[in-house]
Amino acid sequence: MVPPIKFGCQIITYGDINKTIQYAILVEKAGFDAVSLPDHLFHPLDERFLKDPPWDAFTLLTAVGLNTKRVKMMPGVADVLRRHPATVAHIISTLDQLTGGRAMLALGAGEAFNLSSTPDIKWDKPVSILEEAVKVMKLLWKSTRDGPASFNGKHFQLKDAFLSFKPVQPPGPPIYVGGYGPRIRRLVGEIGDGWIPWIDAPETYKKTVNDIENHAKKAGRTMNEIDTAVMVFTSVSIDGDRAKQIITPRTKVSLTTRARLLRELGYDELAREAMDMWKVAFTKEQLNRIYSLADKIPSEVVEKVTVAGTPDEAINKIEEYVKAGVKFLVTIPFPINFEETINFYEKTIIPYFREKC
Repeated sequence: MVPPIKFGCQIITYGDINKTIQYAILVEKAGFDAVSLPDHLFHPLDERFLKDPPWDAFTLLTAVGLNTKRVKMMPGVADVLRRHPATVAHIISTLDQLTGGRAMLALGAGEAFNLSSTPDIKWDKPVSILEEAVKVMKLLWKSTRDGPASFNGKHFQLKDAFLSFKPVQPPGPPIYVGGYGPRIRRLVGEIGDGWIPWIDAPETYKKTVNDIENHAKKAGRTMNEIDTAVMVFTSVSIDGDRAKQIITPRTKVSLTTRARLLRELGYDELAREAMDMWKVAFTKEQLNRIYSLADKIPSEVVEKVTVAGTPDEAINKIEEYVKAGVKFLVTIPFPINFEETINFYEKTIIPYFREKC
């Protein structure tokens, strides 16, 4: 017997609203538990990486909600820099009402490429801002007319605030926290409903879960209160080599923005050249550096952080993630073989784990 695992799907069909909705319907039919959409504002003017224009995640999540019946949905991940946490709380309350209690929220500290073009947005204390925002949103969801919310933080303040339009889920939809560092781990352990890093390996994931658990214990919580998720690239085919070839180039590029992960996996030389995603603005200089480094990353690193290959290989890798503490696997299929990959999840992979639970 293996612990129960939920399956999510991050849909990255940037620029194509209709296909995004079609894929969300397909994912629900395939038995996935959740759909997530990336929340970007600006993309680099580049033909190799993030070349298609991003849509607004919350608007499109509404369309997904209206075209599905069961699957849950969330941005993966949003921030509280471009939108005030009170506004985000209101949006999620509305989405939750609209979908009969199917809204979820994933929040990160923000990314430079979403903010570098808007220098008027303060971003000097991203983790502190994120921590206050989570507290503000939870207060607003609990607020009543007779018991309004007040909060006096360094970044956000509330004075007798009452959010009257409530979410269906009491005390509010779950808030997953994205990120990797020590302060994020503490934040998750103390007040997060879940943790959702982008790209991780089972061996490094387990170490972080142990750290989160230590923080949770200090806060009087248990890991039963924290849903441990991960977002990973996936590609599945009868031809396992083909599936891996599809996923390798984009994963190598993405790994150049995960310096901490490369270091933890023992690739110190690569880590010294890499960057951290939240600092990357995708300037021309940075893109040249990214592409140069991507060519140096060995395929073995890609295999450590992806679910790719034949259905059996995918199942074996997912079992590694489960053993490492993953309760919620958010897969990121590529458009080139999206439908093929989802078909194998529907016919083989998801049933395998449902039968074992």
